[in-house]
Amino acid sequence: MSAPRASARQIGAIHALAAKAGMDEDTYRDFLAREASVRSASTLTASAAGSVIDKLKDLAGQPSPAKGAVAGLNTPVAGKMRALWIAGWNLGLVRDRTDRAMLSFLERQTGVSHVRFLAHPSDATSAIEALKDWLARDGGVAWPKERDDVLGQKWSVLRAQLRKLVQLGALESDALENVASFALKAADKSDWRALDSRDCDLVSAALGRRLRAILERAEADHAE
Repeated sequence: MSAPRASARQIGAIHALAAKAGMDEDTYRDFLAREASVRSASTLTASAAGSVIDKLKDLAGQPSPAKGAVAGLNTPVAGKMRALWIAGWNLGLVRDRTDRAMLSFLERQTGVSHVRFLAHPSDATSAIEALKDWLARDGGVAWPKERDDVLGQKWSVLRAQLRKLVQLGALESDALENVASFALKAADKSDWRALDSRDCDLVSAALGRRLRAILERAEADHAE
């Protein structure tokens, strides 16, 4: 059974948003190739089409509302958990990137359904470390020794993504300077050594889209 294809409504939205973003035909085709490894919206899966729409909304000045957003997640603990959850999404481990799915993980780990119910700092630490352990074990992330090294943690996720893409045959080298050009274009940088924390987020998201697309195709082929 193959992955569901993009709907006519999604394809229409993609065309409309691309026009609003001022893309000509070549730019639009290159955008699809960079973001989803296709050159026609009609060949997108429904999941990939959703990601393309979200990116086009940003480019067209219409930021997407947060999907599955939950109130009360503006704390440092929630911020750390959300960053790790998105890292898991970009590594192809997390299947549902929403806050609600993240809180379901929290409840399985601690027995509480929201970060505001964490009575002890040790509970928050336990949930965060459980996420990091999962990403290290199944995602291949080698975390830096310094716990507060945020940029180092983001680089660690990038390296793990690159290794996965090499293992899947999508890249020939896991050296960041040799990464596919679309990733650096996402950060509007030509030199990987100039990437800052926000750039790392953009590159990780771009790599994540490619990684998830490959994994989706592999699952669809296996199902057939």
